[in-house]
Amino acid sequence: MILRRFIPAVFAVLFYSCIATAGPEVAFVPDNSIMVVRVNAKKLWGSDYGKAMLDLMKKAGPKAMEEMKARFVPDPTTVESATFFYIMPAQPGREPDFAVLVHLGKAVGEKEFFKSIPEGEVVKSGNGNMLVVNGLAFRLLSEGKVIAGGAPELVMKLGTNLPAAKGDLETYLKTEPVETVSLMVNYTIAPKEIGQFAPPPFLPLISGLKNLQAGFTMEKSMNVKLQVMYENETQAKGSLDAIRIFANMGLAQVQQQRKEFEKMVFSKKEGSLPSWMDFPEFMAGVMGLGFSNEVESLLKNPPIKVDGLRLTMNYTTPEISSNMAVPVLVGMLLPAVSKAREAAQRASSTNNLKMIGLAMHNYDATYNGFPPVAISDKKTGKPLLSWRVALLPYLDEDNLYRQFKLDEPWDSDHNMKLAAKMPKVYSHPIKNKSGDTKTHYRVFFGNGAFFDMNKPKKLRDITDGTSNTVLTVEAEEPVFWTKPEELPFDPKKDLPKLLTINGRITLGFGDGSVRSISANIKPETLKLLIQSNDGNPIPPLD
Repeated sequence: MILRRFIPAVFAVLFYSCIATAGPEVAFVPDNSIMVVRVNAKKLWGSDYGKAMLDLMKKAGPKAMEEMKARFVPDPTTVESATFFYIMPAQPGREPDFAVLVHLGKAVGEKEFFKSIPEGEVVKSGNGNMLVVNGLAFRLLSEGKVIAGGAPELVMKLGTNLPAAKGDLETYLKTEPVETVSLMVNYTIAPKEIGQFAPPPFLPLISGLKNLQAGFTMEKSMNVKLQVMYENETQAKGSLDAIRIFANMGLAQVQQQRKEFEKMVFSKKEGSLPSWMDFPEFMAGVMGLGFSNEVESLLKNPPIKVDGLRLTMNYTTPEISSNMAVPVLVGMLLPAVSKAREAAQRASSTNNLKMIGLAMHNYDATYNGFPPVAISDKKTGKPLLSWRVALLPYLDEDNLYRQFKLDEPWDSDHNMKLAAKMPKVYSHPIKNKSGDTKTHYRVFFGNGAFFDMNKPKKLRDITDGTSNTVLTVEAEEPVFWTKPEELPFDPKKDLPKLLTINGRITLGFGDGSVRSISANIKPETLKLLIQSNDGNPIPPLD
């Protein structure tokens, strides 16, 4: 998967870089960027945190370092800095596009870089080549010294077809950052209507807001600086009053949580003896109390002031030994990387289900009906090949579709050889490995489910509503993707196990939507979702 190669390179900014330069952000960050985040690796690794982290990693040994360089291109040790930015969408209601610029101390060749991500597809245009994989694009800029990654349409236009930053954003980008991490929010380009959707307590914070800049510096302690610019002094003062209100609300929450920590430290069952088995909970309570005291002190007297049009904050945490900070930082980073990988993999699987759903609707537009579970023998009705084969022309796999002998079973000598060519859309990003021929994307059929083995169904057959009817699922048990073997449905029997990831299952619906819901959904509710015309209402889902 892409994250196994690219995210480690990005996180190398946090692990290995020792030099950070301003970089050519001004040339590539467009003027309609609503938020920019910059990582200053030089500042990070010059701190006690960074030095201790590097010392710890060197103890892994030179072989481990060489293995890292050999597996990831570019060499993570050549990464100098990273700049992330988000673009205000041209059409209201769309999510902002994003991109990241990874600056390298040593140029990397396009062929070498693209080869390191074999899952990708090379797309050529007048602005050069880019590699597209799982909805993300990567392109080399500045003669191979900058890697741009993000939304394909945005990445292709960087530095050529987009207006360059100007005004406050240009000044921010031209200034070499002194903080470990800095960010700027360019609120002036946000639609004015956005304030209509803000809850009343938030209105003073965004009324007249021009831009926001923040910086985070890590030494023996962490320093946080914030500067918010408003159009006039009255608006700046109004935001300070609103922040004090929020601080009091937060203080009440912290004081409530403090009671829970106090129970962990001071409460014990009457007549019970001290036990080392209680030590982990006791220490968690002690740490929680210490954290609560620090946050409570901060909220009682927020280090925020107003000076003319500016609202500023400057806060420094208590000093923490780097020997203690490094394990804490590692403990925070590892779950973060894991969660980022899992989130991207879940998003990739969701995209697979969306593509399958769209292909089914395109099939329906052509044949006036959805594909049956199986491509069957026209004379005997014997199931030969899966519906997944029938969808190939609508998944940009028409060439593969033409190679199948549709009058032969899936396991014939000819068709069995094609099983090794399973399209990526049928490969689950978490469960499948490269070269797998079995898929977890399956459908229910029969006894009220939408699909039948040999009979095509039409949208009008879904009388319960397409948004309330499940078409595709991620099954726990995979099958050969060409085999016409699906999940028989019987409302009176237990359902087969669906694929559960982090306590959730993912379902594709008749309207083309994909939803992730709790795996603890009642079997009766799930059965109602599978049935397309039972007429029963669907209870609320999580």
